[in-house]
Amino acid sequence: MTLEEHIDNLPKDKRFDIAIRLTRLTLAIWNNYADKNELTYHDTVVGLLHSVDRTLLKKTIDAVEKYILTNRINKAIIKNFDLIPFSRQFSDPILALQDSDWELPYEVERTFYAVHNLLVSALGKEKSAFNETTIYVTINQAIDALSSAELVTETEIREILYDNKVGL
Repeated sequence: MTLEEHIDNLPKDKRFDIAIRLTRLTLAIWNNYADKNELTYHDTVVGLLHSVDRTLLKKTIDAVEKYILTNRINKAIIKNFDLIPFSRQFSDPILALQDSDWELPYEVERTFYAVHNLLVSALGKEKSAFNETTIYVTINQAIDALSSAELVTETEIREILYDNKVGL
């Protein structure tokens, strides 16, 4: 069974638990980079200097986790309006990464994309442009970042992926 099949066969709660846990681990990559580098880029279309909030990733993960927990506790669909401002904060930097206006080291870029895709998944987008589930893409990018940065072992990744407990 592939990683994608494994993730797609899990209950939705468990998928989010894994994605949140892994993206939270990638914050070490982001914070290490942000401690030593400015989080800025120039937009080549207009030429403006943009900066990215160093706390954006942590705040996004926290907000998604709160949203998921609230839905789990209330057993009802709670609207995700509180997540929309985070989506707006990601839109320009994502375009800058795609247009090569903002270049980040590989594991930092994977971290940024993983958190963005976590948010996209929480906002209800089920599939990526390549017909993969967005939550799988999130998990795969987080694993890629963590492996590339050598922050976790394959055994630790497997423990997270195959932990049968549900709950953050």
